[in-house]
Amino acid sequence: MILLFGLAGVTTSSAQLVESGSDGMDQISQLDQTDDKSPRGAFLRSLAVPGWGHFYAGKNHSTRGGIHLGADAIVLGSIFGFNIRANRLENDFLTFANLKAGVDLSSRNRSFRLAVADFNSLNDYNDYQLRTRNWNRLIEDTPDNRWNWSSAEDRTTYRDMRSDADRIRNQIPGLAGIMVVNRIISGISAYNRVRNDNESSNLSRTSVSLLPVWHNNQIDPSISELSGVAAKFTFTF
Repeated sequence: MILLFGLAGVTTSSAQLVESGSDGMDQISQLDQTDDKSPRGAFLRSLAVPGWGHFYAGKNHSTRGGIHLGADAIVLGSIFGFNIRANRLENDFLTFANLKAGVDLSSRNRSFRLAVADFNSLNDYNDYQLRTRNWNRLIEDTPDNRWNWSSAEDRTTYRDMRSDADRIRNQIPGLAGIMVVNRIISGISAYNRVRNDNESSNLSRTSVSLLPVWHNNQIDPSISELSGVAAKFTFTF
């Protein structure tokens, strides 16, 4: 009868009671080693790619990781979609202004485009600035700066198209902010889950398992015989 004590790291110890000779000792399983994962590593992974920290934490957390990863993919796809839509609208209203007002806006700044949207012609715009004494806002009367809408309805159509393009572009920074928030939430969640798993693995618990002990027959070594049972007690703290 042999009583053995083994210590693994600072978290696991065990005692085994064996009924047999020394031949059965090699058949008793080795003590499980606790491989704690890094909460900080999980946090940084999720900051880089939402959900990665949860996949790193283990299979039990993969569903939450998939939610964060899927949300990030949806938002990223929306950003690309909004950008494509805004570019298309911009091309449309630039072409429309060239055809209906006779002005090329492709290289013009936002203030000039707004002026074209608010006034039927360059003369109307400059006349308004003179009456309101905004002399610093006057636009030089040159062929490249002149426009003249064929109708008020066309000017309204241009203004709506330009406004729609601006509205869509203004949503892109908000979507980018959502991606940042998603990464932070994913990182915090992954950090907490890994930390909680590490703490749970270090809680005190006791397990008992019975293992058969075999030894070779002294007459015929090719024959193994059951010589006893090993009781394994595991204490984790």
